[in-house]
Amino acid sequence: MPLVTFIDFVDGNIPSGEGILENFHSTFSPPNALSIINGYLDFDNLKDGLSDRSVTYPYLQAHSVSGGKMVAGTANLDYFAHQGASEAQAVSGIYQGRTLLESSKKNAYVAIPGASIQFYLPFKAYVLLTWQVLWTNDSNDDDKESHIRLFIDGEREGESDTKDDFCNVRRVRRTMFATDPVGDDTKFHRDPYLRDRYKSRYWSGHQWLPLPGKVPLAKGFHSASLRVIQSKDVKQTRIRARSMKVMFFKAKDD
Repeated sequence: MPLVTFIDFVDGNIPSGEGILENFHSTFSPPNALSIINGYLDFDNLKDGLSDRSVTYPYLQAHSVSGGKMVAGTANLDYFAHQGASEAQAVSGIYQGRTLLESSKKNAYVAIPGASIQFYLPFKAYVLLTWQVLWTNDSNDDDKESHIRLFIDGEREGESDTKDDFCNVRRVRRTMFATDPVGDDTKFHRDPYLRDRYKSRYWSGHQWLPLPGKVPLAKGFHSASLRVIQSKDVKQTRIRARSMKVMFFKAKDD
């Protein structure tokens, strides 16, 4: 970095605005500008210190091209279906079970605390999301399911009819099983219970954004969340949200 030799001020003289400006920023004579301290490199720096003219991470200010954050949870989260609720009420915490989960509107899903995050991008960026969640339900029928799906900025990610549609949703099906009957006694059929090996499904997932064919996320606030929905005849879904992490990397300027 060159030596800073800025203009001297003299006692008793009132400097002009132009003179003050030249001490902070000058496009004509950089050695006379305090902006040099913010990273100005002259020819000697490029010739001797950076022979290949590449600027690597030791020369970059922290968080200038990447960043990240995470959220997590520790408690069990229990979701109970209210069959009389409307889809529009789901965002207020009133949860409605559905018959056809795949075709349900987005307001039928409920965001999961500890697996939902809001983040700010200081520049256009590529984003890597990672998460870990486990869940189960009390379903006693193979057709009664509980789904968890990824949403980005309030929209279902991978909603189109592509492979990404299936990469961003997982389900847990029947968990209640009856014991085998003994003789003529059929009471065991009427008393299903939760088998240990079916208690929870784990989902350790990740998603790189944008999806193929889309542009990087714009500067500003964004959100990512895992959201749950369940069949109307499933009484309870229990979730343990372990983490939702976001890491972003600056994209090339347009």
